[in-house]
Amino acid sequence: MAYWIIGKDGGNYGPADLATLRRWVAEHRVVATTPVAESEAGPWRDASLVPELATAFGVAPDDGTPPPSAPTPPHAFPPTTPQALVPAGEWPPTGVAVPQLVSGIFNLIAGAAWLATCFGIVLTVPLVILGVLELRAYATARTTRPSDYVESTRTKAVLDICTVIVGNFGSAVCGIVMLTQLPSRDDPRLHG
Repeated sequence: MAYWIIGKDGGNYGPADLATLRRWVAEHRVVATTPVAESEAGPWRDASLVPELATAFGVAPDDGTPPPSAPTPPHAFPPTTPQALVPAGEWPPTGVAVPQLVSGIFNLIAGAAWLATCFGIVLTVPLVILGVLELRAYATARTTRPSDYVESTRTKAVLDICTVIVGNFGSAVCGIVMLTQLPSRDDPRLHG
């Protein structure tokens, strides 16, 4: 069986076999709270809840006791103890994620439409790039550090508003909605 983990740096590491995962536990690269999944897309659970690893964290696989906290190693090297990549509650906020998805689609459609005009590639390329970046950000939002996600989404929202210049009103509206719904830079969910 193959496993994937999310490291402190937000990187998705895998596939790794059980022997490799146990070695990472021994090296403190995987701790009790490291997100682990049996596929790259999840579902994710704490390493201490994986039956094959539970004993490595001092937890009997079926005893139902909460996992103990593992000590943080004195040196940091990826992957190590993960930071909270998915804050408590709803993340990313629906008021940001849905407009981001819609805007990405609008940008791809607008880019394809401009390809058929005399402006062709000059307007198509930036719209398609922005559309792809937004769809990728939407797809990886739960595994991206919240502060990084918010900053990159803020930039994309401003670029979306600028697409009104080429007649892409749908993305411009989505950009405005995203900017109004993004958490502030001092929101505690971004520094968890």
